[in-house]
Amino acid sequence: MSALTLYANAYVYINGVLLTQESSVSVEKKSGLNMVETTHLGLAGAVQGSARVEISIDNAVPSADFELGGNWDKYMITGEVVEIMILMGKSRISIHKVFVTDATYSHSVNDPSKISVKFTGRFANFEI
Repeated sequence: MSALTLYANAYVYINGVLLTQESSVSVEKKSGLNMVETTHLGLAGAVQGSARVEISIDNAVPSADFELGGNWDKYMITGEVVEIMILMGKSRISIHKVFVTDATYSHSVNDPSKISVKFTGRFANFEI
């Protein structure tokens, strides 16, 4: 029988400030590879395209106000770059310069108010 294991939490920082109301984060890394197909070989290989990262964050909305000013609209309108640092696993850090591409504000019965924000930017490795 295997021993119980303590699993890692994740910490998300936006422009250097810990996002304490974050309830979910996902980091989707995309290689940018474009498949090359030919009539005789079928899948012949791949050509390197532009790698990217897509990050999604769900954030609870306290009754006092949105966390960190929470006005994601201004970032979408101005195209201002946001820095997201994610600490995950055993001291693995990933820092991304990203654009805010989507923001969804929601509330429903028996569900807390939340903001779901999506970001797209350059690919960055998880470093120690």
